[in-house]
Amino acid sequence: MVSTLLVRASESRRLEQLATGNVAARGLARRFVAGESIDEGIAAASGLVDAGRTVSLDLVGEHVTSEVESDRAADEYEATITAMAERSLPSGVSIKPSQLGTGLDADRARARLSRLAEAAGQAGLHVTLDMEDSDTTEVTIKLVEELHGEGHTHVGCAVQSYLHRTPDDVERLNELGASLRLCKGAYAESERIAHRDKAAIDEAYRRCTTALLERGTYPRFATHDHRLIGFVRREARRLSQPTHAYEFQMLYGVRTDVQDRLVDIGEQLCVYLPFGEAWYAYFMRRLAERPANILFFLRALTG
Repeated sequence: MVSTLLVRASESRRLEQLATGNVAARGLARRFVAGESIDEGIAAASGLVDAGRTVSLDLVGEHVTSEVESDRAADEYEATITAMAERSLPSGVSIKPSQLGTGLDADRARARLSRLAEAAGQAGLHVTLDMEDSDTTEVTIKLVEELHGEGHTHVGCAVQSYLHRTPDDVERLNELGASLRLCKGAYAESERIAHRDKAAIDEAYRRCTTALLERGTYPRFATHDHRLIGFVRREARRLSQPTHAYEFQMLYGVRTDVQDRLVDIGEQLCVYLPFGEAWYAYFMRRLAERPANILFFLRALTG
């Protein structure tokens, strides 16, 4: 219940105004968000790469309300790709399709995304389309299919194990040859659309893991759950998959001890690295994953 309320709170403009205008809250958010500028994001990425990780930079923000905002986001992503290429930072960027205007003008959004895919391809970087709420799932998958049709085979997307449709989506995208990020899902969805029970979500994650290791293209396993991490590693060994054939992905600032351990034992680890001014919704979803942290956030808001 608390997690659902926090996810709903991530959509509140009023709470966003309170949080982004509060110095203490902004400081707390820096645990999970590298900074508000490209330079801060690149600096954090460089440190992680020096420590044996790769990175997927994410300009926080979603569901823009104007074409101007969409153009600005595309320009910032292009600048991020350029900065990563200049510093030879692996491995790519994560983009929310709604941030590029899929909810405003689908053709213009696709044109922006195609432009970014072209720039990333020239820089040797991967593009992951973040999966948002269930209303955007089919749109996102079709974008991946269309971009592959244009030759942008370095574009993949996230898939969420809690959605009932995901096993079919995994097979569909495996046939395409898209590199997928498997995560559990962080949006409030109805039982009609998604599993609500943790055990069911985890079991779906395990089934998708096997499908990706058997038939996928460089799977990316996004989880902080040590039990699922152990399952991925055991399943990879069972299927004779070397560690360079897949990777783990973890969030910036989350379970850094586990991140260190994975690197130490020779696993590939990519850190999902958010930056940007529109950090509120992302930050609230991180709180929803660990509701105990809400006390620190409320104290920050109230001074």
